[in-house]
This record gives sequence, C-alpha cells and structure tokens, in this order.
Amino acid sequence: MKPSYDDTSAALEPRTALEEMLAAPALESTLAATLRPAGATESLIGEIVDTEHPALRGRVRVRWRDLEEQTFEQWLPTLQALPVRVSDRVMMVRPSNFREFVVTGVLDGFARRPEPARSAAAAIEVKRDQVIRIRNQAGEGLVEIYEDPSGTVVRLLDDDVDLDLRGKLRIKAKSIELVAKEGPAHISASDDVVVRGEAIHLN
Repeated sequence: MKPSYDDTSAALEPRTALEEMLAAPALESTLAATLRPAGATESLIGEIVDTEHPALRGRVRVRWRDLEEQTFEQWLPTLQALPVRVSDRVMMVRPSNFREFVVTGVLDGFARRPEPARSAAAAIEVKRDQVIRIRNQAGEGLVEIYEDPSGTVVRLLDDDVDLDLRGKLRIKAKSIELVAKEGPAHISASDDVVVRGEAIHLN
C-alpha cells in the first residue's frame, strides 16, 4: 500500500553531512557574520597573512579593517594566476552578486616579485675545456657557447652578423659595455637619440 502525502510513517530523505553542519546554530551565525546577501559592490584594502590554504588552491588569508575599525581575517579567493606574498597589501572587491570578497590586485607593485618557476626542457653539461658549437648544413660554424674565467661566452662565428627584429630590442644587465675592437662605432636613428644617465662623460 502506497503511503499518502499526510502519512507520517513515510520515510524521510536523510540529510547530508553538509546540511547537518549548516543546520547547526553556531555555524549559521558564523556564516551570517562573514557572508552577506547580494548587495552593492564594495572595495577594501587588506593585508596578506598566509598564502598556503590547507586544502584549497587559489585562496589566500587576508586581514582587514572595515569602516568601523573592526578587524576581520578570512580565506578569500584570488583572480587566477595573481602572484601574492605575505605582507602584500591587496585590493579586495565584493561584487553585487557574490557573497565573498575577491582579491583582485596587489597595491605594492614596486616590491620585488619572485621569478616564476620554470622547468628545464633539456640540459647539456659542458666542462671548462668543452664548447657547444652550432653548424649549418655545410658544416660551417655559426655559434659557439663556452665558459672562460670571466664567465659565459656566446660567440657568433660569421664575420658579419645582422640582428634584425620587427619590434623593439631590449638589452638589460647590471652594466653594459660596448667595445669596437677595430674601427669606429656608429649610431643612427630615424628619430631622436636620447641618452640619460647620472653623469655622461665624453672625451
């Protein structure tokens, strides 16, 4: 015999563990204190206190104060691939249709950022008396790479070499030295030539 809709002896669906937790008054009050219904967009400044969530990726622990000088601390989601470190000041935005703040950017952009980790696709071990040489199809040398007492040397073996790019060429180092071993050095440009430095010496 099928039970009627008002039959109290009918079996009830068991609640899941998450439903049991959400039904607990203590957790319900905690969620109410940290999450709010959808409303106006808000933005605040916070400080990163931890970047290693024990279980979830893409969340960082942020400490902040609201307009009433109350201090809060919570694990918050970040934008994908956003590099953050402990003690960074960050911008937090809570969209009108989202219940949590989202870390959207780092304010202290002038702080030195760590280099991204890169894996080696290939590696060749070269001893001090060895050289890596690249040849063309005819067996003529093009490039040599080796180590001497002053450091790594990359030598182009052609007598004349053109370095031609469609865009901008940038050379960065702690210091730069250009030497013409034989003959003059020429600089030409189709626009202004700008030289900036703390002191410019001309002989």
